[in-house]
Amino acid sequence: MIDASLKSPGLYFEAVKASADIETLRTDIAGFIGSTKRGPVNRLTRVDGWRDFVNQFGGEIENFDTAFCVRGYFENGGEIAYVVRTLGTPNTVASAQWQVGDLDPGTALWQQSAPAAAGFVSSRYNIEASSPGEWANDLRVSFDYQLRGRRGEPQLTIKVVPRTDKPEYLSAISPDRLTQQVEEKSRLIRITEIPGNVPVVAPHLGPLQVVWDPIELQYGSEQAADINQYLANIDHLLSEPEVALIALPDMYQLPEADAYHLLAKVAAQADVSLDRQIVATLPPDQLGVDQASQWVQLRRQQLSSSNSARSIAVYQPWLEVKNPLGGVIKPLRKVSPVGHVAGLISRLDRERGAHHTPANAVLYDAVDTSQTYDSFEQGDLVDFGLNPLRCRQGSGLQVWGGRTLADKQTDPEGLYLAHRRLIHRLVRAIRRVAAPLVFSSNGPQLWLVLVRAITTVLLQAYRSGALKGERPEQAFRVICDESNNPPNLQDLGQVYCSIELAPAVPMEFITLRISMSSEGRLEVISA
Repeated sequence: MIDASLKSPGLYFEAVKASADIETLRTDIAGFIGSTKRGPVNRLTRVDGWRDFVNQFGGEIENFDTAFCVRGYFENGGEIAYVVRTLGTPNTVASAQWQVGDLDPGTALWQQSAPAAAGFVSSRYNIEASSPGEWANDLRVSFDYQLRGRRGEPQLTIKVVPRTDKPEYLSAISPDRLTQQVEEKSRLIRITEIPGNVPVVAPHLGPLQVVWDPIELQYGSEQAADINQYLANIDHLLSEPEVALIALPDMYQLPEADAYHLLAKVAAQADVSLDRQIVATLPPDQLGVDQASQWVQLRRQQLSSSNSARSIAVYQPWLEVKNPLGGVIKPLRKVSPVGHVAGLISRLDRERGAHHTPANAVLYDAVDTSQTYDSFEQGDLVDFGLNPLRCRQGSGLQVWGGRTLADKQTDPEGLYLAHRRLIHRLVRAIRRVAAPLVFSSNGPQLWLVLVRAITTVLLQAYRSGALKGERPEQAFRVICDESNNPPNLQDLGQVYCSIELAPAVPMEFITLRISMSSEGRLEVISA
């Protein structure tokens, strides 16, 4: 909104945040559920970059990994994220009261010391933090009033100083619109009138300037989220069509049984949706190869009934990252790798396509891995269904695997992460082209339109190398005719379309045959 004080003719500029256009075809957007310093509770929030996350949710906090992981996501190439702040109950909002001035007890007129000409609608206000939690305890709010401000009208300047965050300055606040303007401009506080303190217009103007003593907010409290809050927030995340990657950085803050119940629940729902992938990791204390093997076996047993292990990609070990909270004593911190890996997947998705394996690429914003595995142990991890993170001299930290948690014996089609993400991309594309055809007359004409629309999507995937075959007809087949739409189904208003795909298999192993002749000539033959 253009400032009304700009009355002279001329050219003026206003910075306006771009509209958030929803793009359901994207498979590079991640959703995070976890604990943050502040921000809206149990509500899905779109975040455009790390700075936007800090503005809405605050920076890193000591006991939880979500902020560290979101930072790693953006540092590794993520562009957009959705974040849900979890908080247990009971929780309270830090607050304090502000006495603007005194009223005459008989007439309700402003006293001489009060800013009578300001236009305040109440003599007392309640100041609250913008969200619940302990973050706002000891937050200081200072008010500076001027009778004649920038426009020759009464105005307030408000300074908000959090305990561990940068100060916030709210200038040119109109006292008669105090509540609305603070809500529009401040990310830290909200101000509301206290009923029963309405002043009567006074015959005097009051002082030219008033500076009140700083007011400290108190009594903010919070509890760690339990499994019920997490499950409710999962529904929020899955309802957002843009989210394609799901990460739960603070999952292991829950009791062990609850953490694995949550993982199984999310995996089952993601598998039903056909277009979501969970990025997970092992607990921070389970670093041995034998422990990893046992963990995988237990998770597969828990997920065997729904066959949803293919919707989980697990990365091991945890990462060592710079700790802005640790100072010189504790410069590094061990964090879950899920955010960094989700950012790498997001980056490679846009650079190469969803059908390319998100591996053999460098992870940024991390110093080292918390555990080192030799080449034999890395091979064991891959064989179990885990994706190792390794540090190579001169090459940095790399993702060295592209498997899902699926068992190659029982679910070979769900083994490769590239195949799963290709399907996710195709499902989203097919939904877009098929949705406008709903309620069309069911018959050969509709079947032909549907086949053409889906074939166009699959041709794009074939030309980008996502499908194998020398010709398109060897890579895919779309069937929608009388063979799978008999008259009884047509009478029910149902249309069935069968799609067969031949996805390109990722190359994970290279074998070289070495031959030495009697003349001493060495030959290396690829096989």
